[in-house]
Amino acid sequence: MTARPEGAVSRARVAALLLILGLLAGPVSTHVYWMLGGTWGLYTDGVHDEMATTGTRVVAALVVVLLVAAVLIVLARVGLWQQALVPARVVRFFAWALAAVFLLETLAAFTWNREHEWWMYGPVSLAIAALALVVAGSAGAWPRSHRSLPSH
Repeated sequence: MTARPEGAVSRARVAALLLILGLLAGPVSTHVYWMLGGTWGLYTDGVHDEMATTGTRVVAALVVVLLVAAVLIVLARVGLWQQALVPARVVRFFAWALAAVFLLETLAAFTWNREHEWWMYGPVSLAIAALALVVAGSAGAWPRSHRSLPSH
């Protein structure tokens, strides 16, 4: 097994921490705001409610749960959260899925121009996607332990 360079692990961890800060400052905080009934930033088609609808609040709560799971995946990917329940390949898959989701969000934000959304959601999604790509592309930060099967 080859050892991972200390600098590569450190860079992946810095990217992971920046990614987590970006997720908390952007999507998590926005969806918590909507979950609590806020309406700023929601597409309302000209209707301005004082409080978000129940459906919007439920979806926002679901997104918050998914984003918390994403934070755990990021922590596991770079070795800051070592757990035994989820295999490394599943963590790797969901790290790439996180990057893909935010790349699609970036594309959507820049192509579905709703006047105020592209400049707000597009750059944030792009930054999160770039950091997620760095984390997903990292080799992980802990050594993989494989049980070798006896060869007969």
